[in-house]
Amino acid sequence: MGLSSLTRYNLFMESGDSIESDDGIVRFRDYLSVKNMYYDSARLIRGFEDIINNEERMPQMEEYQGIFDRNANEVQDLLFVQRITNQIQQQMSKKMEKEQSSSNSFKTYFRYLLKAIADYQEEVIETNFIGLSDNEIIRTARKQTFLSYAYYDKGLTQALFYYFWLRSGFLYVNWMWDGANNHSSATKEKLEDALKDSNQFLFLRTTNSELRIRGNNNSIRQWCAWEIGNFYTKHKEEKYYTSFYDKTEPRNDILDTFSPMREVVLGEIR
Repeated sequence: MGLSSLTRYNLFMESGDSIESDDGIVRFRDYLSVKNMYYDSARLIRGFEDIINNEERMPQMEEYQGIFDRNANEVQDLLFVQRITNQIQQQMSKKMEKEQSSSNSFKTYFRYLLKAIADYQEEVIETNFIGLSDNEIIRTARKQTFLSYAYYDKGLTQALFYYFWLRSGFLYVNWMWDGANNHSSATKEKLEDALKDSNQFLFLRTTNSELRIRGNNNSIRQWCAWEIGNFYTKHKEEKYYTSFYDKTEPRNDILDTFSPMREVVLGEIR
């Protein structure tokens, strides 16, 4: 929850509900696979975000492993659980070998959990995503927010799209609209048009930044800096950043001019 009312758990559950209701705004080859992807992802992270946001004392390894095992028992797709488990174990083993330490913190485990889920979600979405329905109509009929993201996470960015859509907004996510960003001149022209047409700007920060993982310097990627600067030349206000796990506002020369996104009401970020 951080400085906002959002959690990944709620976003994933809401996205699954939206797909199940068959609103048809996003078209997929296999709706059931994408819906179950969101539900299973939510089940697997249940409780972890509450600890990050509310606990003063971080759990020990046997405690958070117990949380994961209980959550895994609620997931029907055993291959999904095994894949996530294997990826986390591989990442933690590499870290312990590199640091020659037998311990891993809860934040490290949680970060690896989110990364493993994001990798799985990306594969499911890339296999099944077709496009937006009647995209020209929906783009002009609602208040548009431009999403700038510091890393690829198609499961989360698509979930944010659903979050805005269900609150009468339209979140411009370039991979959903134009395909993956290849930084070509044509792509930049499309991004410039999207930035000009957007009333609000939302910056999706990295998990490392929010969890204050050591070694993260809060630097802004080159293409994100370009998007921020381009939007600023057109709109001086209405700039926001995601805050899932912050306890205090981040310190950054660029983000100091931004506000945390707390919620969206009728398409407007508050």
